[in-house]
Parts: sequence; C-alpha cells; structure tokens
Amino acid sequence: MGIQQTDTVAAAAGETSRPAPRIALSAAEVVVLAGALLVSLLALAGLVLANAGWYRLPAAVALAALAAIGLVVVAWRGGGRPRLVVDRAELVALAGLALVAGALFFPGFPYGVGKDPGVYVSHGIAIARTGSASYQDPVLDRSRVPRVEVTPEDVRSRFAAVWIADGDTGRVVVQFYHLWPALLASAFEAGGYTGLDNLTPLCGVLAVLLVALAVRRIFGLLTGILAGLLLATNMLQVWQAKYPSSETFAQLLVSGALLGVVVALQTRWRPAAGLAGLLIAMSYLARPDGLLLVLLAVAVGCALIVADRFDARAGWFAAGLAIPLPYGFYQAYVTARRYTLANHVPDLSVVLAVVGGALVVAVVLRLAVPGAGRRVAQLLERRPVQLRVGIAVVGVAALLAVLGFLRPWLFGPVYGEWLGRPYRTYDEVTLLRLSLFITLPGFALALAGFALVALRRWRAPAWALILPLLCLFPLYAYRASVAPRLMWWTRRFVPVVLPGLAVLMAVALGAGLVLAAGSSRRLRWPVRAGAAVATVAMLAVFTGQSLPLRQHREHGGSFETTQRIAAAAGDRQGVFLWEQPFTVTSLFGSAVWLQQDQVSALLPRQPDPDYVRSFVRGFPGQPVFVVARGHGLPRGYASLDLRPVDRISYVMPVWEETRMSRPASATGVPLRFSIWRVGNGAGSG
Repeated sequence: MGIQQTDTVAAAAGETSRPAPRIALSAAEVVVLAGALLVSLLALAGLVLANAGWYRLPAAVALAALAAIGLVVVAWRGGGRPRLVVDRAELVALAGLALVAGALFFPGFPYGVGKDPGVYVSHGIAIARTGSASYQDPVLDRSRVPRVEVTPEDVRSRFAAVWIADGDTGRVVVQFYHLWPALLASAFEAGGYTGLDNLTPLCGVLAVLLVALAVRRIFGLLTGILAGLLLATNMLQVWQAKYPSSETFAQLLVSGALLGVVVALQTRWRPAAGLAGLLIAMSYLARPDGLLLVLLAVAVGCALIVADRFDARAGWFAAGLAIPLPYGFYQAYVTARRYTLANHVPDLSVVLAVVGGALVVAVVLRLAVPGAGRRVAQLLERRPVQLRVGIAVVGVAALLAVLGFLRPWLFGPVYGEWLGRPYRTYDEVTLLRLSLFITLPGFALALAGFALVALRRWRAPAWALILPLLCLFPLYAYRASVAPRLMWWTRRFVPVVLPGLAVLMAVALGAGLVLAAGSSRRLRWPVRAGAAVATVAMLAVFTGQSLPLRQHREHGGSFETTQRIAAAAGDRQGVFLWEQPFTVTSLFGSAVWLQQDQVSALLPRQPDPDYVRSFVRGFPGQPVFVVARGHGLPRGYASLDLRPVDRISYVMPVWEETRMSRPASATGVPLRFSIWRVGNGAGSG
C-alpha cells in the first residue's frame, strides 16, 4: 500500500484543489530521518563529552542512544502516532539513488593534513586520543622553554588554526567549531582511518536521500529522484562529499530539517517540526553561518505570530530549536568566541537583541492590531494576489540573476584584505564561477522551476523547501567571504544553495516530463521529449565532470607520511622543531602533534641554535629533531651535532587550483625534506 500523495501533474501545475494532509510516514522517510538523527546526536554527544574532557566512544554512543530514546518517547506520547507505510516504488528508487551517490562519493579522500579539513581531521584524532577538545601544551610551560615561536600571521597561534587560549596555563584550542571534529573522533574510534575517510561520504549519501524525500513529498517520486540525481552527480557535491570538511555534514542537518518541516506541514505531525528545529540549531553548532538559518527560523516564527498562524507545530519547532541553541551560543561566544568574531558574526548581545526585539515586535503587532496579520495572510491565499506577487518575485529573481552575471562589467573587480595586503575576492563573478559547475542551462532551469512554484497555486511545503535558498543565495553571491581558489571557494554554497538549485532544476524537468503541456496534445510529446533530452544532458554533464574524482585521492599518503615522521622518535615522545617558512611545516607540523602525540614547535625564521638547545634542556630524555627543507644539513645549525634520521621525498596528489576555469585534473605537489636528530651534547651549548 503506497502513501497517499499529491498527483504529480496537478502538483506541478498547481491547478487542483489542495489535497488533504497526509497522515502517514513512509518506511524510507523513517529510516533516512532516523539515520540523520542518530548521526547528529552522536556528534552532539561527542561534543558535550569532549568539551567536558570525558570523551570516549562508548560514552558518546550511550549518551546519543539515551537522547534518541528520550526524543522517541516524547514524540510517541506527545505527538501522535502516524501510520507507517511501505512504498515499494519509493524504496526501490531510493535504493538506486543511494547506489549512484555511494558509487560517486565512496571512498572519501584520505585527507590527513592541510587547510581546514586537515585540521578537522587532526582535531578529531586528538579528541579520540585525549578525550578532550582542548589540550595542555607542554611547550607553553616557561619553566621548560623560556620562549616559543608563534606563527607570523597571528602571535596567538602555535600553528595555523591551533590557537593559544591561555598562555599562563598552557591551554590551546583548535580555532573552528568542534561539532564536526567530535563526530570525526567517533568515526576514527569506530573504524580507524577507514572510518575517518568515509564519514563524509556517508553524510553525503544521507543528505541526497533527505533532499529526494522532501521533494518527493511535494512534487512526486519522479521529481524527487531527479533532484537526488542532479545533486548526487554534481561535481561540487561529489568533491565535498569526499572532502572531510563540515559543509556536507551541515547539508545533512539542513536537509533533514527541511524534510521535517515538509512532513509537519503536510501531515500536521508535530514531532517532525520539533526534529526540524533541533537540526537547524545543530547546524549552528556545526558552522558559524548556521546562525543565518536560526535567524531565518525566528523571522518565520515572528511572521506566524503576527498572522495568528503560530500553532502547535510551530511550538514544537521552537522547542526543538531551543534545546541545543543555548549550547550553540556557549560554543560561539565562550569556547570559540575569537573564531566567531573573526568570521564577522555579530556579538551575542547583538544577536539576542535582534531575536528578542523581533519577538517583542511580533507580539505587540499581534496584540495591537490583531486582525491585520490574519488579513494579510488571507489576502495571500487568494489566487489573483498569488499570481501578482509571484510575477513580482520571479521578476526580482530574474533581475538579480542578470545583474549577477553582468556584475563584473557593471562594477568591476572586488578586492578584500588579508594580513594588510589587498587580494582579489572574485565576488563580482560569483554566478559565472558557479556556472562552471551548475552550467548556464542549469541556472535557466532553476529559474524556470522557481517560476513554477511562484506562479502556480502556492503551497506552504514548496515555499518552505526553497526559502533558505531564496534568502541565503543572494547573500553568498554578493560576498562569499572565502579564499578565491575554486574548489575551496565553492564550499560556502554546498549546505543550502547547491541542494536548492538541484531542487528547482528537478521541478522544471519533472514538470516537463510529466505535464501535458497545457491542453494541446500537439505540444505534449515535444515538451516531454525536450525535457527528457535536457534531463539526460544535465546528468551527462554533471556526471562527466564528477567521474574523474572517482580515481583521485586528495592528499593521499598524508597519513602515512605523518606516521613516518613520528616514527623517527621510536617508542618515545619526540620533540619536532619545524623550519619556516616551509610548506611541509604548514602541512605536517600540527598533524604530527595532534595525530601522533609528538611535541611540535616552529623554529625561528632565522637560524637560532640556542632556541633548539632550550628544547633539549626543557625535554630531558626525549629525542629532539629538526625538520628541514631538502636533504642537506639545515643551514645555521651545524653546531648542534645533527644526525640524519630520515630523508623523505613525497609527491602529494592534489586537484588543480584555478580561479576562472573549472579544475578538471589532478596534479602533484613535490615535498622534499629531511629529519635530523639533535646530538645529546647540544643542550649544554
């Protein structure tokens, strides 16, 4: 027995009467939502334990299981018991979609060093090893070492992204939000390096299925599968689903929340709204810009209050949002305050003032003019008004798209500043750069899909599904605030924008494949044939761009190289001093420390043998090493009686970095360095 669903043709056309709310959940929805919830709760449990210094995998699993049981009990007792329906067609289609996504996403990149993902990975391993999200750094103990070198970019950083939180106590923290590293810690504890590499692909597959299920509820199974395929085959999705950064996990949280909202709107099942609120708040724990989604949710809640539409479902959403939100504020403004403010996020007082002020204004308007909001809502339910407003919003979207593509010719290059020096942000060519991956026909299809939603009879679930895209895409397109290298820059668009565009493209293609092209039979099959050709072409282009990533192993061999460096110390804890400026130092300096439990510190930019001797004296009985470029004796340190321990030549595979052309092939970064042990007599000077 299948789930009662809106007829696809009528749904796309928007010309039928509104269907009765569905009161059933499909088996696929239950399984995929349960998987997303369990992954999210495991991440949250790991974060709580790591911040308390008590992380262990069994404890994280137990805490996540208790939280899941508690949520199920609350949903079961307080939210009603929806009917569970097995839709075989949906299960088969979702299984096929999961196979396609899995084939493209797995295995994940063996990425152990470099950029933010390398630090996430190192931090996750360190959490698993130490049980804590912050660490006592013996190098900061002045009774051991009088002075320690810091990074030239930031005098409060031991290594890039490893910040000195308290120099007096020697406590250091990793700069980012820690929800994703806490989940990586559980993956590493459960599956070692294989588990670590494949956590992101797992999140990616779940996110694709969540998007497909949300679209399937509104527009039918065909459109849902199309949305999933367009997302799963897109090069940006494939890259991020193999790359151990937080964007794919954030996409999982947001997609799960949107499915929860759609289910709540269609079935009136309140716990689905509560789950949506919970996942939105957790997206804020994962990334600073998750605050935008929280503020968007607050804005929608205020609109519902003014319109007298704030019902039990909205209350459950607010309750779900409120559960982890205080912890999100604690992380943002206490444990990671410096990182939050460095990302230009407003301070807590400003955020609370905005949220509190909006709620007060909404309540005052509701009480002062009780019928005004209700009348506006009723007005927007009228078909002629919807048509006029729809034409207006589609026109605005089309105008913004044209301005976005013409922006470089209208306004010229955009520059930012980094370390006091100007650099080109490429913000003026955001849409042109995205079109390298989305394609110009893809953008046209997305605009057509938006027109189908906006110009036909309005349905709340459809608008809820695309609202985050409509609000965040213009903001990110105006200013991405990401380093301009393409495969790095595109990550900002993955959690919300990329799935939203895939949904709108699928809506346009699905309508063309299913609709009868009005009442004219002569146009019916040409439209269907054109939609079929467009569908095949889009999937072929996306898959063609993504397939080369199947054989690529970004930073492959980095884990093994980190282990090889640490092996120079044998079964003891070594002290590794890293020459700078040096690519190897930026890649492996913190990784050898956080992943392998070795002591790491930077060398001064000018040779200073006495600095090295201070480490020999400060760490008696521990081997001290100098890591230097090339295979020759390090310049300026001959007096230390250095002895060669290892000479390493390593070509690290990386995907090419470009600015204005789509990166399409792999290259290699040659790394040639050596490890030298400081002689036992060096400490005496």
